Amino acid sequence: MIILFSGIAPHPIAEELLSLGVLIREAIAISEVFRLIELYPDAPILITSDVDSDRAKLIQQRHSTLYLKPSATARDVLWELSDLISASDKPV
Repeated sequence: MIILFSGIAPHPIAEELLSLGVLIREAIAISEVFRLIELYPDAPILITSDVDSDRAKLIQQRHSTLYLKPSATARDVLWELSDLISASDKPV
């Protein structure tokens, strides 16, 4: 499950991820993001480049996020998430 905070819904990256079998929940309002975080506390949070930086900061101040470049593809997202997950599984 991934939480996607974007400026539009459906966002093209969400459609790409869905086509690869990834479960995704989209939000275009900050309140929606916080509600999804309550429902899916372990879900990674992706923020697309079309989200205003002030709005993005409200989420980034409280939660770890991945900020997507405009050219990001679904495969890029999966690569970053797999790297993030494997890093968190390594003992310290």
